[in-house]
Amino acid sequence: MEFGYHHSSFATHDDRPAAQALVDRAQRLEDDGFEWLTLMDHLWQLPFVGHKDEPFVECYTGLSAVAAATDRMHLSGLVTCAHYRNPGYLAKTVSSLDALSGGRAVLGIGAGWYEAEYDAIGIDYPPADERIRQLRDQIELCTAAWTEASPVSYEGEYYSLEDLFLEPKPDDIPILVGGGGEQLTLRVTAEYADWWNLPGVTPEEYQHKLDVLRDHCETAGRDYDEIDKTVTITTVIRDETEAAHEAYEELQSATDAETTPREEFRGLIGTPEEVAAGIEEYRELGVDRFQIGPPKNDPETIDRFVDDVMDEV
Repeated sequence: MEFGYHHSSFATHDDRPAAQALVDRAQRLEDDGFEWLTLMDHLWQLPFVGHKDEPFVECYTGLSAVAAATDRMHLSGLVTCAHYRNPGYLAKTVSSLDALSGGRAVLGIGAGWYEAEYDAIGIDYPPADERIRQLRDQIELCTAAWTEASPVSYEGEYYSLEDLFLEPKPDDIPILVGGGGEQLTLRVTAEYADWWNLPGVTPEEYQHKLDVLRDHCETAGRDYDEIDKTVTITTVIRDETEAAHEAYEELQSATDAETTPREEFRGLIGTPEEVAAGIEEYRELGVDRFQIGPPKNDPETIDRFVDDVMDEV
């Protein structure tokens, strides 16, 4: 199992600018053995992560900075919103990230969900089924732009290319589809994805989604085992379980959302041993990449995960 880090917050815990802290943290994470780093593709900070007026670095600009400062980690949005960029331009952006990083880009993409951002920049927010069809179009368009000889033309239901020159061609950019919608999103995953990601779910919920994905793969004639399974889970580590929950509550108090009650699933919140045991449950389900998401880039959690958890699972 590989480990990844979801960099959802730009909290620094010191006086460094957010962008510099991102690069410094990415270098440290790679040195410590993390294989994958992701940024959110949003315009401002989400309410369950922080406050709207916090510093927030644009996804692909931030990933490009990380690409220049690292050598090994896969880099992706988690996940790219299918509507924030023209899809031809998205194909160019991700292929450029791949070139800058020496072949480490992943196109993590989803159908979009945060309607307030659509309103803020004046773009339509289509119904869910239409957004999924547009997502399918975008994946096909990007694949054509990357694999067919320039100039590339493509005619989809919603998007098209006419004589696009895209150079250099990437060797192989994996496509990650994010989300757990059982009728639409997991069908697209079965048809197109190299990787699949679902955040914030219990092992039991993840197993159910895997069963649905397997059914869609059978219908699509796709080998289920070809798809790398990934999961992103909020993680807080302390010496004692109670202290970990108290730390989680303190970190979440600096957001615009209500703190998840203790009787509900908060993520892996506990001692190193408890977190390692939790990760093992996901491994047993077939997870290929487990991604931690420490609230506010909690330094103690990162340290304890590297020192006390990574070598135990």
